[in-house]
Amino acid sequence: MTDREARRQQILDRARDVFARRGYHQAKIDDIVAAAGVARGTFYLYFQDKRAIFEELFRRFWQKIVVSMARIDVERPVEPQVLAQIRRILDVFLDDPAMAKILLSDAAGLDAEFDRRLLAFASDAAKLLEDALREGQDWGLVKPGSPSVLGFFLVGGVKEVLLQMVRSSMPIDREATTRDIYAVLARGILVETPKVKARAAAAGAKRPKGVGAKGAPKRKKTLAG
Repeated sequence: MTDREARRQQILDRARDVFARRGYHQAKIDDIVAAAGVARGTFYLYFQDKRAIFEELFRRFWQKIVVSMARIDVERPVEPQVLAQIRRILDVFLDDPAMAKILLSDAAGLDAEFDRRLLAFASDAAKLLEDALREGQDWGLVKPGSPSVLGFFLVGGVKEVLLQMVRSSMPIDREATTRDIYAVLARGILVETPKVKARAAAAGAKRPKGVGAKGAPKRKKTLAG
């Protein structure tokens, strides 16, 4: 990392802390430069204004969330994959509680334009989750019901859990939390998977190894892809 890159990252890190502590509207550029230990002119060498630095923080954190998402391979045991997915999401938010607080409680209501962008991000995420749930129903992994309603339930429930965690000063047992979230999913949304395994086994028995339907190369089956 060059000196310029390091200075830019320093300002981003301190801005994140200021936004998390004071909120976007109460935070001032003077607060950010004081926390970063730089001159006001230095700030403007890297960012046009307070809104620009806030948007970059938001974009970077959202990208971490997207990268943490993984598809479920229905031909492998589902529970370990779902547990791993929950752990990754928890790690993204709990490793950076300042940004988690900003995203979960401070980002909405910034202004009309930013709200539109936030809604677009949320809509894209909801569509991906809805498609994954619908495919899970097709494979017998997810209980019947509206995929969009199930998706709203998942997002809303996990969001509230994360928000309360990042606000709390108490130590967090991530593994216990992972298990608790999975237990809710298992009882409310997921189903046992013997039908999936039996169907996959039967399909494999009817075809030469490595060959899919109609002689085509076998394609790995995953949720949402």
